[in-house]
Amino acid sequence: MNRLTIRRAASYRIITRALEFEGRALVGLLQTDADDCETGLDPDQLRARLDANPDAIIVYNQQADAMSLVDSLDAKPDRVYIEIEQDTKGVLGLYAHRRVAGERETVELVYQ
Repeated sequence: MNRLTIRRAASYRIITRALEFEGRALVGLLQTDADDCETGLDPDQLRARLDANPDAIIVYNQQADAMSLVDSLDAKPDRVYIEIEQDTKGVLGLYAHRRVAGERETVELVYQ
């Protein structure tokens, strides 16, 4: 899978959540057909939801605690991650990738 399609409404809500969580860890799960991601899960709940929903997409921001939690999760080669990135001008964007053999493989993110 080198392409991921998500709802445009979901992308807007993810960016809105990133603004709400500014400076705090944001880690959530997005179902491919959902309009919003599920947040507020503790690490055990997150792992249980991932086990129950293997197609769920992990959404996270670039805050250190969020990145540490995501790094601690079992990295399956078909798992897709959406990182909320902020460029040097403060503009937020979404970057999708998979982790294959310890490396990031970019996944094209398509909005519908």
